Amino acid sequence: MMNLDKQLIKVGSLKTTHGIKGEFKFWMQENYHLVEELANKKIFLKDSKNNIDVKVVERLAMISGKRILKLKDIDDINQAEKFVGMDVYFKIDDNLVEEEISLMNYDVVYENNIIGKVVEELFNGAHDLVKVLKEEKTEFWIPCVDRYVVEYDDDNKKIFVQNIEGLF
Repeated sequence: MMNLDKQLIKVGSLKTTHGIKGEFKFWMQENYHLVEELANKKIFLKDSKNNIDVKVVERLAMISGKRILKLKDIDDINQAEKFVGMDVYFKIDDNLVEEEISLMNYDVVYENNIIGKVVEELFNGAHDLVKVLKEEKTEFWIPCVDRYVVEYDDDNKKIFVQNIEGLF
């Protein structure tokens, strides 16, 4: 049998119970976002001794900006208490989440020269922007759109840009 740990990805934890009907506040790591509905999917709960419980999601809801997770067959707060603090894992093959890659500290390459490093990321409601710190200590923002960004090289942590003359 293949090692289960190698098939799992840690995505968050069960922080506390929510209400008295066996629901949890589910904290998710910021670098992941859900790409699939969780209802009827298996999740894996791991305690501090690396014991794994497999549970099935009944529902996941956003209430007041918090993720509230209900698992099948956990119907009251007493049953839920023993799972509080456990880490939540998904099977990698289930493709339930995507990892958001941070562009922080990427080198910014313009006309084959490294002109600076990404020091901040921002989403302005329309698209992502990166703040670049140039060698001469000036900063400027580049919108992450096709007009300016030619390529992201995640392996070498580089962003290749064009048409940026008017941005700094």
